Amino acid sequence: MVKHAKLKDVYGHKSVEDQREIYKNWAETYDAETLGEFGWMGFKPAAEEFAKRISNKDARILDAGCGTGLSGTALSEQGFTNIHGCDLSPEMLEQAKKTGVYKSLTEVDLTNSINVKEPYDAIFSCGVFGFGPPFPEHLHHLIDILKSEGQAIITVNGKGWVDTNWSENLPKAIEKSDLQLSETLDIEYLENEGIKGKLLIFRA
Repeated sequence: MVKHAKLKDVYGHKSVEDQREIYKNWAETYDAETLGEFGWMGFKPAAEEFAKRISNKDARILDAGCGTGLSGTALSEQGFTNIHGCDLSPEMLEQAKKTGVYKSLTEVDLTNSINVKEPYDAIFSCGVFGFGPPFPEHLHHLIDILKSEGQAIITVNGKGWVDTNWSENLPKAIEKSDLQLSETLDIEYLENEGIKGKLLIFRA
């Protein structure tokens, strides 16, 4: 049972355009509401696990679905210096710009293929996957832009994992796109909602 009406609204919308509209209107108050009211903290353990696996602090990193920049800031606090961000919402990107931790920020819809001039050493995506969109079948859009031997560290909302049947749909997506899932971990996610998260580690 989700306590807050805002989360019910976010979890209940299934189109990209619905999400773009929600985050357009939420950008300015997102941090205060998610951190203060929902207990959003999944980006912290996710960034810590990322740092355990990515030793090069100058690695070229894509923060996919960067939102207001909480995840990029967490990566910066782990010592990473070459962080690039992308997000569906231009309004959220404007907030992320204020953090000063990103080398570049780009508007991207993760349900589509991503065009990049240069592949990334690593990808971090926190708070994006769960209820969707994007869905498990879109994970390969991120893996496709990794350098050889690169890693993608991606969180999945634990409630979304159950409610949208990730345990069945993820293996199908992995098989269809020939993805290499090397680890799955449980992490703290939305503390005040009692929602845990999954952390998926893929290799290119």
